[in-house]
Amino acid sequence: MSIALGIESSCDDCSVSIVRESGEVLFLTQKNQDQFHKKFGGIVPELASRQHENVIFSLIDQALKVVSLSDIDCIAVTNRPGLLGSLLVGCVTAKTLSLSWNKALVGVNHIEAHIFSSLLFNKAKQKKISIKWPVLAFVVSGGHSSLFYVEDIGKAFLLAETRDDSAGEAFDKFARLLGFDWPGGPQLDKIAQNSQHRQHFFSEIKTDDLSFSFSGIKSQGQRLLDKKSKAWLEQNKTDVCADYQEKIVNHLMTKLDQAFEKNPVKQVLIGGGVSANSLFRKRLKKWSQKKSVSCHLPELEFCIDNGAMIAWTGLQYFLRGQTDGLSLKTSPRHLDNDFFKRLSY
Repeated sequence: MSIALGIESSCDDCSVSIVRESGEVLFLTQKNQDQFHKKFGGIVPELASRQHENVIFSLIDQALKVVSLSDIDCIAVTNRPGLLGSLLVGCVTAKTLSLSWNKALVGVNHIEAHIFSSLLFNKAKQKKISIKWPVLAFVVSGGHSSLFYVEDIGKAFLLAETRDDSAGEAFDKFARLLGFDWPGGPQLDKIAQNSQHRQHFFSEIKTDDLSFSFSGIKSQGQRLLDKKSKAWLEQNKTDVCADYQEKIVNHLMTKLDQAFEKNPVKQVLIGGGVSANSLFRKRLKKWSQKKSVSCHLPELEFCIDNGAMIAWTGLQYFLRGQTDGLSLKTSPRHLDNDFFKRLSY
């Protein structure tokens, strides 16, 4: 069974993984940079790329203690989209290893990799999933909120994306207004779980097509906090968090349901950092039961950016004979003729 080494450095998390073609993760390690970016309330691109340089080779050394070099069939690396400096660190490293080790090199689209993160499993959990094409895929993270109709590896159609902010960005920015350290989305989720949700402060998010929009609710949050005192906020914080979270999750679920009605499938794949949100996970499970569709969520460790999803996706291209040379391009955006095309109604 073929094995890939995956390198992920598209943003602030640096991650390296070893994965079998079945989706079994043999090794996964990552180094986040929260301590460096926290005081800025967001990611500083130049700082992120320098931190990747500091840790990437030590993470690769750890991976090579799990498998021998001869066992690795290819090297997969994120080459788009993301922060250009961070992407360059990963890609230059991968190219160097490919040349010195004489291993095939595969560039991976970060968003496509998130689509397949729910297929990853650790040996102890024995969670292997067989894909029944076509599938709907929903990537919801700090940088992306996108729905896809996927017919095969490398053949996907973009159904909808956000008009402005992503869902994860809306969570993190409002959490920062509430005084939470960055990234604040997970903290907001934790606070919201303590609420009985007896009060409502935000209106439902609506768009006239499949697209998403989160800038409006973020503005509602800003106006609410501008009008209220610190004492009031402290007293009502759990309900405020719960209502804000519910309105975002309602919007996500409404658009997923609309996409499913237009594109009925047997499986739905969920990926991205927001797939770790507790309310979103609960609602997805209830929705899948109601619709009698298999909805696959990644394990929590695979929700965030990780090298395992890069390794598995790159390995699928390798097994199809699609590899890249040392001329592999790096781009902060999607490249021409990328893995998806826009599907309009």
